[in-house]
Amino acid sequence: MGLGFVGACTLACSDAAAPTEDEGADEVGQTDSSTDTETETETGESSSTETETETESSSETETDTETGTESDTDTDESSSETQAPPCNNTVVVTGYWPPTNEMLRPWSQNPDQNPEGWMGANWHDHGYDVYAFFPEFPPDGDPTNDELGDPGAVGSPESDLQVDYQDTSQDFWAIVDEYAPAILITTSRGGEIGWELEAVEGGHAAGGPQPALDWYPDGYGEVIFPTQDSIEARSWAGISTYRQGDQLPSQLPLEAILDATAALNLTTVAIDQETSGNFLSGFMGLHGLLYNLEAEDNLAAGHIHVGFGLPVDDARALIETTLDVVLEAHPLDCEP
Repeated sequence: MGLGFVGACTLACSDAAAPTEDEGADEVGQTDSSTDTETETETGESSSTETETETESSSETETDTETGTESDTDTDESSSETQAPPCNNTVVVTGYWPPTNEMLRPWSQNPDQNPEGWMGANWHDHGYDVYAFFPEFPPDGDPTNDELGDPGAVGSPESDLQVDYQDTSQDFWAIVDEYAPAILITTSRGGEIGWELEAVEGGHAAGGPQPALDWYPDGYGEVIFPTQDSIEARSWAGISTYRQGDQLPSQLPLEAILDATAALNLTTVAIDQETSGNFLSGFMGLHGLLYNLEAEDNLAAGHIHVGFGLPVDDARALIETTLDVVLEAHPLDCEP
């Protein structure tokens, strides 16, 4: 068994009433007819002036309203042009024990893990950017020198995805929540088969009524099973749902990957119709498919077991070919 996330504003205008002859008489008292005539004339001129002023004001108001409408329209059009949905061109690949961590090193942006520099930008001109996450195994990089659960086999706490249910659960969801990958490929070390494509995940039943006991103990820390209070809520929901025969199928183009990788003649290549197992491989593989279910813009996800004796250069050639096949199956239809 191998090691097996604008408003419109309405203006109301009221016309000011011109003073009448009676109102004018009240203000100036009883005068001769000449005075009355002059007063009426002046009052009439004043009323006319006020009316013209109101007419001009009304015209200005209408003009301002029309100008505002045009401005609003321009603003709305500009806003719609600048609020286009983002182009998701992110690929995440994860690893565990060697050779998986070593084969993914060129796609890490961590300078401590990849001092030669990240090579994931616009991978092979597909338009996608590829990011890798994996643990380190000090002091010698070889977990086979250590017992299961020992620090040398679990991985450094300073790196991602320790071989531990609690750390893997926490790190996985942190990674996918930040990067929101359109493509997600998880890998781990397997057995004799060099490149083993896993067709399904989940469905374990060893724990009876307790989902945590479906999984093999990781031997690390006080909590060695993925219990409800020790892992992320989404992890618990997943392992509680997809068990006792309920499984999730891989969302990778398995047959196309099989054909392309087998043609390299580097190692044995196969599609495994069972699961990645009930250790950390299967736990991680299930998480990838859980994310695929959750994320609307995740186009593909799945798990690959990498043979424990496969040379790193061969493993890297196989993951490169696998990436090419998957990205060709999902050509980018937007500008990154």
